[in-house]
Amino acid sequence: MAPRTFVNNIINALRVVSYRKKTVGTIGSRGYSTAKEDKKLNAAIKYCTDLVKKHDPENYILSTFYPKHLQKVYFAIRALNIELIMIRESTTKPQLGNLRMQFWRETIDKTFKGIPPQQPIAQVLYNSLEICQLSPLFFKRIIDERDAQLYDPPYINNKDLESYGENTASCLLYLHLQSLGVEDIQADHAASHIGKSIGIVTILRGFPYLVSKRRMLLPSAITSKYNISQEEIFRQGPVKGLEDAIFEIATLAHDHLLTARTFLQSTPNQALPALLSAVPCDLYLKRLEKYNFNVFDPKLAIRNWKLPFYLWYNYNKGTF
Repeated sequence: MAPRTFVNNIINALRVVSYRKKTVGTIGSRGYSTAKEDKKLNAAIKYCTDLVKKHDPENYILSTFYPKHLQKVYFAIRALNIELIMIRESTTKPQLGNLRMQFWRETIDKTFKGIPPQQPIAQVLYNSLEICQLSPLFFKRIIDERDAQLYDPPYINNKDLESYGENTASCLLYLHLQSLGVEDIQADHAASHIGKSIGIVTILRGFPYLVSKRRMLLPSAITSKYNISQEEIFRQGPVKGLEDAIFEIATLAHDHLLTARTFLQSTPNQALPALLSAVPCDLYLKRLEKYNFNVFDPKLAIRNWKLPFYLWYNYNKGTF
């Protein structure tokens, strides 16, 4: 059996995994009650699901570990993140991107005020507020960070990398925890560190692509420390000192994962689906080490078809 077919079978099997957790808190009773409204909502959910499946396959697999009735919330949150990322990649002028970011700010604001626009993600989020409590603050932090990224702000030190991760990946995890009904400071701490690690790993994974677009996200303190020329990387790719720089940054990401695990024993079990986001991150760091911290090694771009197994293993052991 081909690996892809085998993996698809595993993913389908994982769909039966159910995390039995009743969510807390509702906002009114304004469900889609008519057949027409049900059809409209289902179409919106499909839009979100398809977007994640196409552009974010790892997080699509992670959805299988969420309770069935909360998966629509999961896909809406992840779909919004994809839409925001695509703004940076599809606009030639930051000012145009600013306008689209403002659209999403207004969309989130209207959705939480009970007047969502006729946009699939907004419709699913609005419907989801019946079964879980989400904070608009985290959505706005993500949008603000993505907005700032339109101008490719230079990173000075590792704190800037961590701030990027906190304002993007960590905020996504906070929202997932809220959707699961988790209100726990230990889970929040774990999510914060996992998100910072994911943010750093995202930059490492995207490094070859970013360089091809003449975008450099390595902190200047790191490039200076290892005497790395930005222009040489743009022209040549791998240069002397780059692997050492990548090693230092990867170590920072790994340290955040280690710190996150120190909160595991005191974290509620129902938080695990959100915290499993650490697994793909950890797998990448291990592969990066295997290939001597050469971010340009083409093998790193190959999708890890064993990911469903690692997720299933960690889920059943209650670890990440």
